[in-house]
Amino acid sequence: MTNWFFAAGSGAYDELPPLHGVSSDLKRMNGLFEEQLDYRVAPELLDRSADALRRELGGGPQESFGADDTVVVYYGGHGDRSGGRHYLQCADTMEAAPAATALATEDLVRLLAERGARRLLLIIDTCKAGDGGAEAVRTVARTVLGEFGQRPESYVDQQLVSFSVLCASRGYEAAHGSAFAEALDAAVRDEACGGPRAKKLLLETLVDHVNGRLGNRQHATHATFLSEGGEHAFFPNPHRLKNDVPEGVTLAEQRLQAENGHAGTGFVGRADALATLDALVCATDPPGRWLTIAGASGTGKSALLREVLRRVEEREAGTGTDGRMTTLLVDVRHRDLDHLVTRLTETARTEPFLLLVDGVEEAGQEGDDQPRDIARFLNELAGRWTGLRVVATASKQLAGETGAGADVDLDQRDPEDDLVTLAERLLIEPDGPGSRSDWSAERAHEEAPRVVRMARGSRLLLRLITLRMATAPPGAETGRMDRDDAPPTVRRAFWGALRARCRDDDEFRTACVLLTGLAFAPGAGLPRACGLWPSVVSRALDPGTRLTDQEVRRVLEIAAPLLAEGLDARGRSVYRLHHEEYAQVLRETARAGTAERVKEALIEELVEREKNGESLPGYPILPDPTEPGPKRRSDAGPREGLTQMIVNAVSARAHEALSWFIDHYPSQWRGFPEVYFIGAPRGTVLEGQANLQGGQEVTVHAPEGGSLYIRRVTRSR
Repeated sequence: MTNWFFAAGSGAYDELPPLHGVSSDLKRMNGLFEEQLDYRVAPELLDRSADALRRELGGGPQESFGADDTVVVYYGGHGDRSGGRHYLQCADTMEAAPAATALATEDLVRLLAERGARRLLLIIDTCKAGDGGAEAVRTVARTVLGEFGQRPESYVDQQLVSFSVLCASRGYEAAHGSAFAEALDAAVRDEACGGPRAKKLLLETLVDHVNGRLGNRQHATHATFLSEGGEHAFFPNPHRLKNDVPEGVTLAEQRLQAENGHAGTGFVGRADALATLDALVCATDPPGRWLTIAGASGTGKSALLREVLRRVEEREAGTGTDGRMTTLLVDVRHRDLDHLVTRLTETARTEPFLLLVDGVEEAGQEGDDQPRDIARFLNELAGRWTGLRVVATASKQLAGETGAGADVDLDQRDPEDDLVTLAERLLIEPDGPGSRSDWSAERAHEEAPRVVRMARGSRLLLRLITLRMATAPPGAETGRMDRDDAPPTVRRAFWGALRARCRDDDEFRTACVLLTGLAFAPGAGLPRACGLWPSVVSRALDPGTRLTDQEVRRVLEIAAPLLAEGLDARGRSVYRLHHEEYAQVLRETARAGTAERVKEALIEELVEREKNGESLPGYPILPDPTEPGPKRRSDAGPREGLTQMIVNAVSARAHEALSWFIDHYPSQWRGFPEVYFIGAPRGTVLEGQANLQGGQEVTVHAPEGGSLYIRRVTRSR
């Protein structure tokens, strides 16, 4: 598998006015894709004639792309429309004869498809008014894809499966000099565009970041015409963590492990619980049901689960590849069953397989049945999949209702010696193994017993107290909460730890506002990309002010031990409070009505961005069509808009399943050449009758005034 990048363009023309900066734009794009995105870069194609460009991009019969290759082509220079076609103007282009002397964009697509390109991104940076915009290429895409569909035998093993276009400007806008190339380069390099966990930079996110830098003079656009169940990773995230850090760790630990390698979890104690889990995980015969870690909030269920993962991976690292246990840790806090199923489908199905699931009791949204749905699924999965072991954190009640008792119960108090050892470590290494505070080992040893007495058996409270103390100089007065005569609560300890890490009251206030927005955000959290997090919080909690990305960056440093980073349904980095107790503290101290204001602000922000021509960030929330309030702009009614989203979501999931089926049973796939999903609002009528060949003909009737939404789910082989 190779990622190929071609930079082409013309700055010098026989007839057209010259363009200064095209040469530097090609060099900039080559550097970006080679250094940041790990593409194999071809030599620049500068100031070529149309015929020369066709020959060099089309290649010869020995220069075909591989079936798994990705191809990106950037073109900078003049562009034009003529006779309903979009042209890339070359060095020898004559305005009176574009068909003969320019390169039609649709021909560029055909050239690359004939060369075997299956995943193709075109970046069109044309500079002449009226030539930019994805809408200018939309007809091109439909024409070429329609031709592929009508004559598939002519394109065996050359069928595009992913095809997107990124353009420097909208239709009838001018693209100014090198502005787009500079903005795209800066956006890819900006860590705000993709957090450390995201595998790819979404085109819609890139476009929003590019437009933020372009201002109002021009607006980049994008369009995806084909996808393989999800947007292809044309832009791998250059900021992604190089080390495989488990889900659920704090931002502070995540950064530390990314810098120093996987340094362990720093887990202390719970020897009996670990021995029980080791025996269950390593048993010759799987138990045939899911195993649970139960306990009250703050007893360390998640930390124990990650320690199990670390011990298994450490043990398996010394074995050969044959028979090695595959591991997968999935955090389902505020996520649904689909997220868990998706993660399973993305993982190679080898045996033995250890599936670790964290936060089952916190799955979904308040009031829904996702925790039970996931628990039932885990129980059924463990009973039917030979070779699978499932360990999950869940409440005792939930485990009992679905057929699994509490195999490990953490409600029994830790031995005091274990807690003292943990307190010592946290005072010295507050952000995890490898971090350092100003505390000496001797001073930490002296203070640890007092910290344990204050924590009263709660690991969560112990962590907050030590975080506050480790931030302050050793021996400094750290407030009434640290005295034996005033036992701290999680609420007071949380505020104390956060305040100790802020430089002044203004910084503390900003941190409180941004974290409160996360505490009330629906779903897996709020993304920093496109400024969605600060924009929503400003609307909801601090009207009249504008929180900046620089303030977000600072809060991510201040609150790193209190925050976690995950991925939303689109694969974008999102942020949330690391522990539900932290979120609860913020909810309890917020003004009445904050939850409603955050939800309304999120909807308003998304709707406003769509009206301004920006891409919706794909956040999993929609306005209720039965209630008054802001509405999404759509030619169809709210119910039909929701229907289209359902069809897209279901077909995307089906595509993932079909892709797995194709890989494992390629011969049987030939019996299913076409698969379609059809969706419509209530009132759809299906009429079927047998035809002369013994098959079934089905006619679908949409309701009056309604629309059908049809999506093809297939994959050529």
